[in-house]
Amino acid sequence: MDHNYTVTIIVCVISMIILAIDAGKNTIFNKDDIKWFRITFILAALGAICEYLGVLADKTNFCSPKIHWFITFSEFCISPYLGVCLARSSGMKHSIRFMLLFMTINVVIEVISLFTGVVFYIDSNGTFHRGCAYASYLIFCAIDFGYVLFVFILIGIRSKLRYLINILLITSIMIVGNVANVIDSNINSGYMSICVTATLLYICVQTIMRHVMIQTINMEKDISNHDALTKVLSRICFDNQVTIIDKEIKADPPTIRFAVCECDLNNLKIINDTFGHDIGDAYIKNCCKAIRSLFSDCPIFRIGGDEFVAIMMDDNYTNLEAIKENVFELTETEMKRNCSLAEKKSFAAGFAVFEPYVDKCFNDVIKRADTEMYQHKKMLKSL
Repeated sequence: MDHNYTVTIIVCVISMIILAIDAGKNTIFNKDDIKWFRITFILAALGAICEYLGVLADKTNFCSPKIHWFITFSEFCISPYLGVCLARSSGMKHSIRFMLLFMTINVVIEVISLFTGVVFYIDSNGTFHRGCAYASYLIFCAIDFGYVLFVFILIGIRSKLRYLINILLITSIMIVGNVANVIDSNINSGYMSICVTATLLYICVQTIMRHVMIQTINMEKDISNHDALTKVLSRICFDNQVTIIDKEIKADPPTIRFAVCECDLNNLKIINDTFGHDIGDAYIKNCCKAIRSLFSDCPIFRIGGDEFVAIMMDDNYTNLEAIKENVFELTETEMKRNCSLAEKKSFAAGFAVFEPYVDKCFNDVIKRADTEMYQHKKMLKSL
């Protein structure tokens, strides 16, 4: 008996047992996927044990022909199911029931072979022989491998081809190992390749699921950070930014340089009541577009239904006076423009600069900007 083969099978069986235990721990799989991975690992371990005992019986006659027959029968029944279990573990659900029923036909044929020896038989010396219908077993295995290949390609496509090459290489391990065993029965690589495939697939599918989860989290984070209507930064993002700035102010106030502009849209309630909320939403978007053009490189936040805040730092802070001039010029021009309220881009604006020896936090700055904004609103209404 080849000692290398013995060690390999022991390692494979122990690996499958470990994975069967680990499948329910520290994993992102749901309960069904965990169950099917456990079934796969347990079947792979049982199949590997049966294969090894069959080879051992063939070479050493350590058991009676009847026990040898039953061991081989168990191996031949398990093998075609493994691919289907791997496919189900990977998330395939739609065709699994049909494939499981289809592979049951192989079990029926193997039961018939127990009494007739059409697929395989064990002679009186305890030696394994292929029967006249051995090809039926190979056909079921081929269909099983083809199905696995189809499912794995589908998984690769669903992952936007990111993991397609990895999955195809993982599949090739199982196919090469089993084809080699079919071509030469002395090459006992069938279950070893299945165990390796199951292990790598377990890792790969979790990697794919983590990638999808991270994408979903990032997408939801991006949605929460941006206002749905105007696409500028949201109130949540504004609150986070204020927290960051307050920490910087607390740490070293003299090194902090920023200015704030608070903008408040004019006549939004009148527009909503007169023209409807759809026109009101369009008005908000048009005003926001104008604000964004004035503060092109600044973070802009929608902090309320008609309120926006721009934070000016670096170059924008240096160009503060020019920005203020452009803002006040636009707001006065829009207020005087001869058109309906809904067509205007009308808003009041108030500016405030952080004063390190006066302001204790961001809120002190925004209060001054708020005061100036209301003074500007009164001035615009007088126009």
